[in-house]
Amino acid sequence: MAIKLLQDDLINKIAAGEVVERPASIVKELVENAIDAGATKINVNIVRGGIDSVEVEDNGSGIAPDELMLAFQRHATSKIGREEDLNNIATMGFRGEALPSIASVSKIQIMTAQTDKPGIQAVLEGGVLINSAPCSCPPGTRIMINDVFYNTPARREFLKTPVTEGNNVHEIMNRLALSRPDISFKFSNQNKTFFKTPGKGDLMDTVTSIYGRDFSQNLIPVAYDSDRFSISGLISPPEITRTNRKNQLFFVNTRAIRSPMLYKTVDQAYRGLLISQEFPLAFLFINMPPAEIDANVHPQKTEVRFRDEKVIFRLVVEVIRDTLGQLNYKYNLPTQLADSEPYTPDYDNGRFEFSTVAPRESGMAYQNMTKPDNTENRYDFTSLPASDTPLNYRVMGQCFNSYIMIEKENELVLIDQHAAHERINYDKLRSAADKGNMSQALAFPVSVQLSVKSMQVLENNLQTLTSLGFTIDIIGPREIAIRTAPWAARGNERETILEILELLQEDKLLDVTDEAYKLLACKKSIKAGQVLSRLEMETIIADLLKLPDYRNCPHGRPVILSISRQEMDHHFKRI
Repeated sequence: MAIKLLQDDLINKIAAGEVVERPASIVKELVENAIDAGATKINVNIVRGGIDSVEVEDNGSGIAPDELMLAFQRHATSKIGREEDLNNIATMGFRGEALPSIASVSKIQIMTAQTDKPGIQAVLEGGVLINSAPCSCPPGTRIMINDVFYNTPARREFLKTPVTEGNNVHEIMNRLALSRPDISFKFSNQNKTFFKTPGKGDLMDTVTSIYGRDFSQNLIPVAYDSDRFSISGLISPPEITRTNRKNQLFFVNTRAIRSPMLYKTVDQAYRGLLISQEFPLAFLFINMPPAEIDANVHPQKTEVRFRDEKVIFRLVVEVIRDTLGQLNYKYNLPTQLADSEPYTPDYDNGRFEFSTVAPRESGMAYQNMTKPDNTENRYDFTSLPASDTPLNYRVMGQCFNSYIMIEKENELVLIDQHAAHERINYDKLRSAADKGNMSQALAFPVSVQLSVKSMQVLENNLQTLTSLGFTIDIIGPREIAIRTAPWAARGNERETILEILELLQEDKLLDVTDEAYKLLACKKSIKAGQVLSRLEMETIIADLLKLPDYRNCPHGRPVILSISRQEMDHHFKRI
């Protein structure tokens, strides 16, 4: 097969495949252009998830009439001019690929004007100019993208439903609005406004505008500043978490990015305060000299490479831990013992007394995890074991404040206290649902302010929420009143309804009701690191052993670990 040069229109369509993945990609590129143009107000409206139409209007600097068509040519940009500029990128865009890539797979109408200068409008289809003419319009740019992928049917067929594509656009708009609290963003879908941010530079106000007051009211500011780096943002206390990372957002020099390293950093910062698969909320901004990062890594500029990744990791961990430490959160983390410190376990009749022996592993000592005094998460004594009930096991104690140890016949059994309690609560919830007695009336209605998106999800899922035990009145455009709630949400109704609404937004083929039961069971259960009394341990074991299936928690993790007497004797070479 002969080698030949590709035609420009085919080159643009290939490039569009890298830059324009879906309507959300178009929104991202156009809004970033508006930011680079110095806009202080940016309005975005989409129709059918952006498949039919994307409209972006800004009050930025606009485009000069004689430069408009140049903007639709590949690698035409005002952001950089020489190789050295790649080491000091301070703008959102810089490659000059976005507009020609978008134009090659859509129909475009654009109106733009600079201050005190005449405006110009143009129409393009598939990257080809149809017409252009002077026009009267306010300073800034208004661009309308219609019929995305109209000339590449294969690409259009692979788009998801308008609802799914609209959700993707919504997520991108959240990130863009959060990245610049100093810019007022308005996002609408089918001309229905989902949020409008004040643009006054306050991150908390921006978060509240997007997610609602009850989402933001418990967030904690973080701040660090030095000559080289600054870190700022908002984090949640350990008791407010989600089951996914959707609300962990990172911004480097105001650019929204996805970073596995930064996800691990947040995990490390909260290590010892959370159990597995609990994710805190985090909106973190990291600012540094442009030369410290490489933004030219990913076609869509969603990733960056740090010059000194270890320094960033350490700084973020320290900033989060220092912030939580000021709120009296103590970590269940290993601290190295001095080499000279003796270690002598206490004995009682030849057996360890687990309530007094300091847990130890590889020369490490542990502190108990503690939470503020107002934390309520103790065991509900609904089925205390009768004192005259013969037991075929003996409770030996608690290990690492996370595992209950029992001697049962010829076995040593370790029980994960959180997984066990979660299994118990899950089965109780399923049983209550089957009997139709999930609900508990609240003494006073609990009001909750929601985002417009969450309110829409709630209205579409009222029947599901009722089956879970909620009775909800809509009392305003973005406000509800909870009158009854499932017993597992008692005292935590606001946070529970917010988490369930996020669960209902996820586009996955799972039993949403069952996932909600799992979430409720997890939140109601005692945590790893909580000190239990002997009575609490005995009650958990009694409830657990009554269940037909108690070896795994609702998420599939093991609940128990058994070591037989024979295995122990074999290990210690007694047999």
